[in-house]
Amino acid sequence: MSSAKWHPASGQFGVFGDVQPGSPEERAAKSQARSGLEALDEYEARVEERRGGVGEYYDEQEALSEKDFALRREGVNISQQRLDTRQATALDQFLGDAYSFRRSSDVQKAIGGRGLYSAESEREMDRQQATMSRMMSGQQQGFDLAGQELNNQLQGLDIAQARGLSDLMKSRGVEMSGIEDLLYQIETERISYEGV
Repeated sequence: MSSAKWHPASGQFGVFGDVQPGSPEERAAKSQARSGLEALDEYEARVEERRGGVGEYYDEQEALSEKDFALRREGVNISQQRLDTRQATALDQFLGDAYSFRRSSDVQKAIGGRGLYSAESEREMDRQQATMSRMMSGQQQGFDLAGQELNNQLQGLDIAQARGLSDLMKSRGVEMSGIEDLLYQIETERISYEGV
């Protein structure tokens, strides 16, 4: 029986006294614990929702980063195709000039017996041939350097993408750790309320 005395105006006790189990303080504590548990359940639901939102945010950021670097790589690949086209055009032009030069020298040699071909004209043809070879060699070196620069750009993009993804995953880990800590604290509080 409880220590409370019956008073007809209170409406809580009957003729036989307090009929509910436990003391009024116990019942108040259990009621407060139920309210606390309900509040914890609501808070836990909000934290779980936030976890899903954080996961979606970082997934979207990762996808955007991948698209960004894919577009950058595509730009470098287009530059590489332009370089390949310029190189092929320069080679075609060189071969065409070499063919024309060879043809004119062959004509000079063929008619050399008539007095038009001399040692001087042969030295001039040798100089022209050497000049054309140096020009093609210089162009080839320029194309090689430009190709190496494009390869370096691609490697730089790979490094930047890896660094960006690493930073993104680090931020995601920090956010998720914070959420996991909150969930652990909620579980700890739930245990203390359930003990009442």
